[in-house]
Amino acid sequence: MRLRRTSAIATIFLSLVFAECSQEQVKGNAVYFLRDDSHQQWCGYASESRFKAQIQPLRALVLGAANYANGRLLALRLTQTDETGDWAVNDEYARDKSGKFEALRRRIEILPEDSSEEQLFVIHNGRAIKQRSVYHELRTGKVSQKSVNWFKAPPVMTDIEAFPFSPLIGSRRNDVWSAGSVCVP
Repeated sequence: MRLRRTSAIATIFLSLVFAECSQEQVKGNAVYFLRDDSHQQWCGYASESRFKAQIQPLRALVLGAANYANGRLLALRLTQTDETGDWAVNDEYARDKSGKFEALRRRIEILPEDSSEEQLFVIHNGRAIKQRSVYHELRTGKVSQKSVNWFKAPPVMTDIEAFPFSPLIGSRRNDVWSAGSVCVP
């Protein structure tokens, strides 16, 4: 009984965290980024339209956006796909007022299996603790019990510095905003 109540409280907390992020994103700025495999670099863009124009030519399989409010990184969205488009992992990290990750909402979509999984994590003391995992059929959206055994999701990052693109959204974000785009190895 206590475990269910703790899980329910965590789910409510996560819903509030992500709702707050969505409301504050309107007031802030963003850095859009992608991995350019052909040049072995990460590129950041100040303009969403310029970023979107680069996705196809660079065949970017990893891309995302960092949202800021009042100069503070508020949320990080990251999408990873495979070359065939068979699967995608969409992550949305939320940060607390001290700048640490506090939650992750992950959606995994696997087209050949007609399956999606939504996972919610609380991040505390550098550890990601899964709170919930719900499966759905992609075509219908109906809840299902079907999990996909062959797919291994990317690890959950608990620190912003662990991401290879972290300079673009950290120390070099002002360069991205002033120049319009910046690439780093």
